This record gives sequence, C-alpha cells and structure tokens, in this order.
Amino acid sequence: VLQEAELHASSDIPVLITGESGTGKELLAQAIHRASRRADRPFVPVNMASVSSTLFESEFFGHTRGAFTGADRDREGYLEVAAGGTLFLDEIGDLSPELQGKLLRVLQEKEFVKLGTNRQRKFDVRFVAATNADLETMVSQGRFRKDLYYRLKVAWLQIPPLRERLEDVPPLIEHFLHEFGVEVKPGIQDEALELLQAYHYPGNVRELRSIIQAACNLAQGGTISTRHLPIEVRKIKVAHLPSRYQEDSIEPAGEVLSLAQVERKYILQVYQQTGRNKSHTARLLGIGLTTLHRKLKQYGVD
Repeated sequence: VLQEAELHASSDIPVLITGESGTGKELLAQAIHRASRRADRPFVPVNMASVSSTLFESEFFGHTRGAFTGADRDREGYLEVAAGGTLFLDEIGDLSPELQGKLLRVLQEKEFVKLGTNRQRKFDVRFVAATNADLETMVSQGRFRKDLYYRLKVAWLQIPPLRERLEDVPPLIEHFLHEFGVEVKPGIQDEALELLQAYHYPGNVRELRSIIQAACNLAQGGTISTRHLPIEVRKIKVAHLPSRYQEDSIEPAGEVLSLAQVERKYILQVYQQTGRNKSHTARLLGIGLTTLHRKLKQYGVD
C-alpha cells in the first residue's frame, strides 16, 4: 500500500482510501502529502460526518464579517486554509445526499464564492478522501452519488486490517515511539515486541498507538517491557491458536504426561504443522522467538 501511495504522491489526482476503522487511513493520507510536492503546504483534515448542510458553504468557502447573523469576523474556509496543500475528507461515506451534491460541484468547478462576496475564487488543493464504508455498495443502493464516487476514486488505496499485516507492527511501533519522544535504545524489549506482533488488534492501528502511548507512560522514559503492556496482550497464549492446530490429541490414550512433556509435544506439533516456520509458530503459541529457539534447542530440534 505504501509503495502505491508513493506513486500517487507525485501527482495531484484525487485519492480514495478505504479500510476498517482505525487502520491508519489518515496516517496514509499524511504520508502521501509528505511525499508530494505540496509537503511544505498545509495538510487539513475534515471530519465530513460533522459537517452540517447549513454550514457547508461557511466551513468550506469561508465568510466575511456580517455575511450572516453571528458572523462577527472574517473567516477562512477549508479551501483557503489548505491552499496549495492537501484537504483530507475523512468519513466521506457519512456525507448526506445534499452535501454530496455540493461537494461534487466544488470538485467539478474548482472555484468557489466566499459568503458575503460575489467574486469567484479559484483554489489549488489536492483532495484525499477516506471511509470505512463500502461505497460501491452504497452507490448500488442509491445512498452515495455515482458521479462523486468516481470523482474521488481516481486512485484507490485499500488498507488491510492490522491483523492481516502484522509485519507492519515493528515500523509502526518505531513511529509511535518517536512520536511520544522515546529516545532510549532499544525502546522496546524483544519479548514485548513479539507479543505485540502476535496480537490480533480489533482496534487496528489506533489501538496499537494507544497501547504504545500507555506503555511509554508506564515505562517513564525507559525501555518498554511486557509488564507495560495491557492484559489482553500479555495473556496471548494457546487459547488463540486456530482450531486446525488443535485437532490432534496431545495426550496418548492411557498415558499421563508431565507438564514438561505436554509442553514439548504441543510445541513440536505446532512447529511441524506450520511447516517448521519459527516466526509463525512463535506467534501462534504466543511466545517470543528467543523462547522458541531455546525450547527447540532443548528438545534437540534444529
């Protein structure tokens, strides 16, 4: 996704970003902005779900003092604030049909009239929109304008949920550690990192960010360890193992095994069923790679 985003960053075409809530759609939009020729100009996020039909023109076009009751001062609209930069239209799927029409006119005409004036003004803004809704289905149901959909979807980037791209967890953690001002190296212990790579993240990137923020606070500037992680991450064990790895009994009939024997048999069973993939095995078992290496060496397995 990042490679595609970098390709689109070099142009000014509209981009539509889709994905589950919390997958990092705004982070990706910011990355596109930073990699574009507009990087030194503003990146302006707008929550489209909060824009009302009565205030659309005021919010986007701005107004002069006295333009309407309550307009006690001049105000720049989003199109002026984002001049030369990127306007990020978040939650675009929540826009009412009336506002969809108004936004479409903005995209088509590429000019606006500030409230309280009569002068047409051109604008130079790059549009990036995002939603967790299925816009294609909404179009087929008549709930989202087809013409607006294709205006926004000149380039389309779909972000998979974090649970389907766990390889992105380490660089995201590094990004968040930098964001929260962690200078100590290493910022996080291997065991804690491996647990975070095995977690399923129902809240996606937003949840990971919150976990790291809380851990940084608990670590008080030191290295993050497993004790700084929330209980739902620390308790990742065999309970999360997919059923296909639990089909065979780990206890032979008529034989009582010691706890150490049960552990050995279970670890080796999972190791074989993952095709001897150590990283995958460690994730499924909820243990660190270093722990798995030590166990396999103890069992005489390469």
